[in-house]
Amino acid sequence: MAGSLSGRVALVTGAARGIGLAIATRLTEAGAHAIIHDRDVVATTAAAADLRARDLAASPLIADLAEVTAPSTMAAELMANGTEPDILVLCASVETLESWDAVSEAAMAAQTEINLHATLRLLQAFLPGMLARGFGRIIAIGSVQETRPNPTHFYYAATKAAQTNMILNLARTLGVPDVTCNIIQPGAILTDRNRAVLAQPGREEQVLARIPLGRLGRAEDCGGVALLLCSPEGAYINGAEIPVDGGMRL
Repeated sequence: MAGSLSGRVALVTGAARGIGLAIATRLTEAGAHAIIHDRDVVATTAAAADLRARDLAASPLIADLAEVTAPSTMAAELMANGTEPDILVLCASVETLESWDAVSEAAMAAQTEINLHATLRLLQAFLPGMLARGFGRIIAIGSVQETRPNPTHFYYAATKAAQTNMILNLARTLGVPDVTCNIIQPGAILTDRNRAVLAQPGREEQVLARIPLGRLGRAEDCGGVALLLCSPEGAYINGAEIPVDGGMRL
């Protein structure tokens, strides 16, 4: 599928590292211009520079999605630059590990704000342009926690399930032939976020026991699925929940 996204612009949120960066990289390798979004100025700028050093098209976009006006400001900036996205990958999220009886107000507010409110604001900012142009790809990065939640992910799992419901609603109701909405649901992926958790005594062994393939995933494992969903070969995939979890959901 090399070159299959030539001329397309992909906005990937939370893309300074991890799954977001892996997806952005794969899309640029297929010819897209990737807008690398994150709130971390240094990491975002470096990620975009690294892609450009490989002669891939990438630009940084710094914004804190906890701010109500961030998506509209992002949209205005991209429109001014002539880089309105055809592809929106919703990867930015907040994940706080708390059991049901210990969910704090601060963690609840932060996860709701980014995982749900920012999702809707981003859709309102960028989906109308896709509908007007007659082409769009919306991909939300969900979680295996939606179907097989750990007790430590009580509220996080609920927010990701709600986000998935939003995307499935759009997939069913938009009714535009070349605008698709899908969800990728990663399992235990070895990202910076997960390394500290997996470093806890016995935790990695506990996680591996739940994965039929017997290994942790890599961020790059999500890139090929995202590319398929954005490419002509994936144009008839709509409303799909695609697990990338080594079978962990089973």
